[in-house]
Amino acid sequence: MPKEPTKRTPTIKDVAALAGTSVSTVSRYLNHSSHISEEASASIAKAIALLEYRPSGIARGLVTASTKSIAVLSSNTTLLGSAVTIQGIEDRARELGYAVTISKLDEESTESGKAAVCMALDQHPCGIIVLKYDDTAIKAVTYIPESMPCVVIGGDFDPYHAHISLDEYQAGLRLTEYLLRTGAPTVHHVSVPGAGGGRNRSSGWRAALRNRGLDIPESFTVGWSPDKARDLGRQFAHRPDITAIFAGNDEIAMGLMSGLMDEGRRIPGDVRVVGFDDHPLSAIWRPALTTYRQDFRRAGITSVDMLLRQLDDGRDTGPDSITLTGELIVRQSA
Repeated sequence: MPKEPTKRTPTIKDVAALAGTSVSTVSRYLNHSSHISEEASASIAKAIALLEYRPSGIARGLVTASTKSIAVLSSNTTLLGSAVTIQGIEDRARELGYAVTISKLDEESTESGKAAVCMALDQHPCGIIVLKYDDTAIKAVTYIPESMPCVVIGGDFDPYHAHISLDEYQAGLRLTEYLLRTGAPTVHHVSVPGAGGGRNRSSGWRAALRNRGLDIPESFTVGWSPDKARDLGRQFAHRPDITAIFAGNDEIAMGLMSGLMDEGRRIPGDVRVVGFDDHPLSAIWRPALTTYRQDFRRAGITSVDMLLRQLDDGRDTGPDSITLTGELIVRQSA
């Protein structure tokens, strides 16, 4: 006998579609907002009854007790990008009278990631900002209730969340093109975990090589470890085919440069190296590191403004999406 199809649990988007309203209007209805017309309220109530829609337990808690605080989710708060972004969030939130709580996402398992999100939601924040800089944070977004105001920084845009793009694809493309213009026959790449989604810095590297009709060499990774990057740099030093390297971030670039120089390779005479992020040490490293500067602090400040716009009563527009373009910083390493 064919298996009976499983009935899908209705979502807040289903209610909005049936009622002919936006998701944010349904969310305000669930939160007993007075800024909804009688006609819209009646349509939403009818849709909820027809669909037998029930908000999740977390969502019910949000209905009764949200606080003037913002939850920030990040898988690694020690990295430059995460730390500076959080600083921007905290500065702007404090200026506007909001507290900030930070939850570190566990990278070890899906269940621990869900638990971290639930713990953040248990504090009943008025909204969530996710630093979607790697795969762990990308998964975390899927655990956030649809009724919760949310802004995502980094990664790819989706139609359900406000989004800030750091334009990593173009950044990776520009860095690779720059190395090729210096005369490098090809560019090797050492990536970082996640690297920001589908249109990330690594895909920009691949696109730049394809645009020149070049084969794409093997990509390498050492996680977030500069020590492992140094070991890899020592191995690269004995490969004459490696003459230009695009490192996924500045710490990895510094590790690679140290390893190359340990084995007697000159930078940029023998190998050109570029990084990513414009770490504070990149300008005083020897040789000073060519890199791509991203405005993480501005991303943090902007994310708070975008989140609070979602909280404004009567705002029924779709999710915002903006792009913050960075800057190629040319120094001595390339």
